[in-house]
Amino acid sequence: MSQMTRRLLAAFAATALMALTVPTAHARNEYGADVDYPLVFPVAGPNRYGDHFWASRASGTHHAVDIMADKMIPVVAVADGSITRVNSRCCTLRIKHDDGWSSVYIHLNNDTPGTDDGQGWGIAPGISKGTRVSAGQLIGWVGDSGNAESTGSHLHFELLDSDGVYVDPYVSLRAADTGEAVAICKQPDVSSVSTLVDGSDLLRFGARGGAVGELQQFLSAIGHDVGGADGVFGPRTLAGIRQFQERQGLNPDGVIGSQTRNAISRLASALPAAAVLDKSGRVLRPGARGTDVKQLQEILALAGHNPGGADGILGPKTQAAIEAFQAQTGLEVDGKIGPNTRAQLSAAFGLSGLTLCS
Repeated sequence: MSQMTRRLLAAFAATALMALTVPTAHARNEYGADVDYPLVFPVAGPNRYGDHFWASRASGTHHAVDIMADKMIPVVAVADGSITRVNSRCCTLRIKHDDGWSSVYIHLNNDTPGTDDGQGWGIAPGISKGTRVSAGQLIGWVGDSGNAESTGSHLHFELLDSDGVYVDPYVSLRAADTGEAVAICKQPDVSSVSTLVDGSDLLRFGARGGAVGELQQFLSAIGHDVGGADGVFGPRTLAGIRQFQERQGLNPDGVIGSQTRNAISRLASALPAAAVLDKSGRVLRPGARGTDVKQLQEILALAGHNPGGADGILGPKTQAAIEAFQAQTGLEVDGKIGPNTRAQLSAAFGLSGLTLCS
């Protein structure tokens, strides 16, 4: 099967999926979040791409994926919607999708075919502000307009949710490109644990109240079946906290004292970035970029190793932090996050065995 045939089949499948999808309750996304968003791959021809969302640019974080391709390769709409912006100097488009999301297409062709004269127009005929477009419809052609003159022709592709938040489209693009679902890693839903961790009284079997409810929500989020958050410290909550204490290397007495509170507080701080520790994650090597690298940097900082900030780039400081952790835990010091280092980081936070990707 040719690459073009695969793309056409993927486009058809994505279009059908969008037509059949029933809207669900709106969920807010964080800036740069990986999303499972149904779309048609925007470049209909040979290309290459990676996860460039967190790349540093002169204007700030990149918040897009660059899809490298030759000039005049067709660019298509990723979803049904309406054109809301056409750059009058060529060549940028923005589409507002029917579900409220938006996609942005930058660096479309501005040259006469076969030249680099800046005298072309890379937006398809009939495409103007207000035009209705369908998923898979031709909207323009790849080029090197704007500040891409010296970087090679490519499509700079952005995806924004219905709140206008820039999300990382890489995972969704991969799914559209290959026709296969890609695992999305989500952070556990942990409500506030402030009442629980700020308390000083021993919390034990038979206790009731808000702190117990927070404890139950926390235990449920990390995979312990406590039967719901009813605020009653019963047998299932007791079993759950004992399992948690064992995983944290604490005395499994089922009593919430200062040591257990400290362990809960530390783990609650790590959970928003814990998806990077899932065993299905890619190997992270020096030079890697992406949401998972940003999560890794947050985890390393919590583990006591300074990665030099959380910019989503595995640079020298982050590599040094990885190597320090590997040396401290007796691992091979290679500066990479592979299965062994990921497992050791998981163990350090008591997260071994927790599934965060599906």
